[in-house]
Amino acid sequence: MLSAVSAVQIEESGVVKDQAGHKLVDEKGFLVCSDKRCRAPIDFKQMVAQMVSEGVFTLDEIGKLAYANHVVHVGLDQYDPGVIHSQWIELYKKWGVDKNLQVGKPTFTREKVVEMANLPEPRVPIFVHPKLTLPMFDVLFPPMRGHWSLKHNSGVENSYELSGWLFVEAALEAPWCSTKQEQLGKIFDKLGAKGLTLVAYYVFAQYCKETQDRYPDFDTWARLLGSSGGGRVLNADFGSDGGPDVNGSFGPSSVNSDLGGRSAVVV
Repeated sequence: MLSAVSAVQIEESGVVKDQAGHKLVDEKGFLVCSDKRCRAPIDFKQMVAQMVSEGVFTLDEIGKLAYANHVVHVGLDQYDPGVIHSQWIELYKKWGVDKNLQVGKPTFTREKVVEMANLPEPRVPIFVHPKLTLPMFDVLFPPMRGHWSLKHNSGVENSYELSGWLFVEAALEAPWCSTKQEQLGKIFDKLGAKGLTLVAYYVFAQYCKETQDRYPDFDTWARLLGSSGGGRVLNADFGSDGGPDVNGSFGPSSVNSDLGGRSAVVV
């Protein structure tokens, strides 16, 4: 999950609220709402700077807030669907995704997030807008610019639609290694999962960069059963510079210790 600092809303009355509308500071400058699960973490210095820039609080009033500096340490409930939703809204905004491609509300519960996170192969939620296309990545992410798979005539084909909220394997290196293509498909069927498409894989890759400060699959290849090129299932990995490598060089019977696959559980 992301561990981000949220912006705050400051009303004319001096009331401070977080992005979800929860009141953090009242009209008198005192901290309110002690429920650590109801908001993303607020950086005290950021909050003060924002108050000063907006001319809302005097120095004396800001001084009162110093006694509430444990706001800095408010824990983030990484399993809260509301928090996850807010974080993905911020990601799409940061990436420069068209504002008309909005992040839909989560279709899962907190219990589902916990369940997925505690699987033998842990999974995390990502959001893939149904209108995201491969050529869009050529504009949004400079390190990927010019890659053949992002061209309009790339020839990449999908076997099915894979979008919305998806739970994907969290591992930075591809799981399910040393499997043939057919074996991989049977594993995913048993798990109620679908092999990733290239678009979903690219979204996951950027998520990894944001949350882990590195791209996935430096040392492994991931079979993407949802996408093909030239009639062969694609496999992909990333370089440390953010450039992808995608091809169909591994045939259905290929088995390697560094050749695995990635999938999604649709919710």
